[in-house]
This record gives sequence, structure tokens and C-alpha cells, in this order.
Amino acid sequence: MGRIEIKEVRRTQLVEATIDVIARRGFAGLTLAEIAEAAHLSAGIVNFYFKSKEELLSATLRHMAQQYQSHWTAALARSATDPTAQLAAMVDADFDPQIASRKGVTVWYAFWGEARWRPEYLRLCSELSDAYFDQTRALIRAIIDKGGYSHLDVDAIARGLNAMIDGLWLDLLVNPKGLDRAEAKRTCFAFLAQSFPAEFGGRAMPAPARTAVNQ
Repeated sequence: MGRIEIKEVRRTQLVEATIDVIARRGFAGLTLAEIAEAAHLSAGIVNFYFKSKEELLSATLRHMAQQYQSHWTAALARSATDPTAQLAAMVDADFDPQIASRKGVTVWYAFWGEARWRPEYLRLCSELSDAYFDQTRALIRAIIDKGGYSHLDVDAIARGLNAMIDGLWLDLLVNPKGLDRAEAKRTCFAFLAQSFPAEFGGRAMPAPARTAVNQ
């Protein structure tokens, strides 16, 4: 492994350790020493790759943003080209366990909570939010054009969907026993079915009730 590869491995190791520590403790009292311990590295190694805690935290948020955008971009690439299938793929991607894990959602909300006071966080979060909105808006626009729904407000539907996903992530965080990922996805599809019944009505149907099996 070359020096460049080692550098990237160490940086990723420290970013992932930062995610783990934030998920356990939040931002309060977070130290580079604690991150170094979680990464099983020395404090000197942390200081070699990151000049400050703030630099490491910004790198962590960039890593998460890139991972999130790459995830839904890959989901689009795997799906059919029909805009309904692609929008459904984006909703599915949002509640994939790789993205909407309890740890992941916890850390996202920690960064969002800090964004008001940290311009770099606000910029990164805004850029990611804008990219997601632009993509969902384009797909909703395509569904409207294809289905002849000229009376619908594309911006209102896109913003409503985006806000609903954020709210459902919060529900998964604070009420994990009351909501699971499958129900969260169905809720999004039920919202979309109000505007596009032919396209999303089937996806919005509740899962069939389980029947007891006689022993």
C-alpha cells in the first residue's frame, strides 16, 4: 500500500471514529483524544492528518454528504428509466439501513443542530439539500408531464416530500419502536399517491396482516 493509500485509509478511519463518537455522545465535550482512542490511533496521528477538531468535523460531514448523495445516485442508476420508478428508488434509498441507521440519523441530526452556528456545516447541508430537491423536483416534473397532471404544483410536492422524509428520519430516531423503515417508506408513497394515484397508489397500500399459523 502506497503513502497516498495509507493517508486515505487513516483519514477514513478517523472520520468513521468521529461518526461513532458523535453517535454515542453528541458534540458536547467531544475531543480529538477521544476520537483517537475510538480509532485505535495515537493523538499524534490525528494531529498529523487534521490540524484541528473543526477540520476533522468538517471532513466528517463532507464524507457523510458524499456517501449519502452517492447512495441515491447509485439507486437511480440501478432503477428503470421511468420517472415513477426513479422517484420510488430515491425514497427506498432514503430508508436503506446503510443510510437510515439509528447511528447515521443520530449523527445527521447532530450536524444539522450545529449548522446554524457553523457556516461550513450550513453550506454543506444546504448544497446537499439543494441537490436532493433538484433531483426529486425533476422527477416529479417528469411524472406530471407524463401523466397530464398540469394542475399540480411541482415545487409544493417536491418540498412536501423532502420535508416528510426529514420528519420521518426524526421519528425513526426518537420513536424507533413506533415506526420502522418499511412504514416510513409507505408513508412517503401515501403522500405521493395523493397527487399521483395511478403511479403510487399500489406502493401506498399497507402490508398484509400476518396470519397465525396453526401448529
